[in-house]
Amino acid sequence: MLALTPDDPQLQPGFEDTDTSVTAAIGFYGYYGRAGGPGSSPLDRLGDAPPMLFVHGDKDSSTLVEDTRELVERLRAASSGPVLYAELPGAQHTFDLFYSLRYSHVIDAVTAFCESQRPA
Repeated sequence: MLALTPDDPQLQPGFEDTDTSVTAAIGFYGYYGRAGGPGSSPLDRLGDAPPMLFVHGDKDSSTLVEDTRELVERLRAASSGPVLYAELPGAQHTFDLFYSLRYSHVIDAVTAFCESQRPA
């Protein structure tokens, strides 16, 4: 949500004139549904966005991989920035809790994504 709501004065009481934009965002197995009423889902805030990377396991039993797929698809259509998605076969929620070869590759991908966002 933070990446999709820059400079929204309703969401930053007391510092309405402060720049709250971000350079990029990374979402690990997030919940992208509604947390409250209208406007509480990232799907309600689609538009131009900073570069984003999403990582989700296809066997996640805590948050729906289908929600991440939908967000990625709709965000790609709405934003001019890159929206990258890595769906990990067989991975459960919190796949990164213990170090593994798979997680080592995720770390490498996140590092590459972050380095690609550095100003030239």
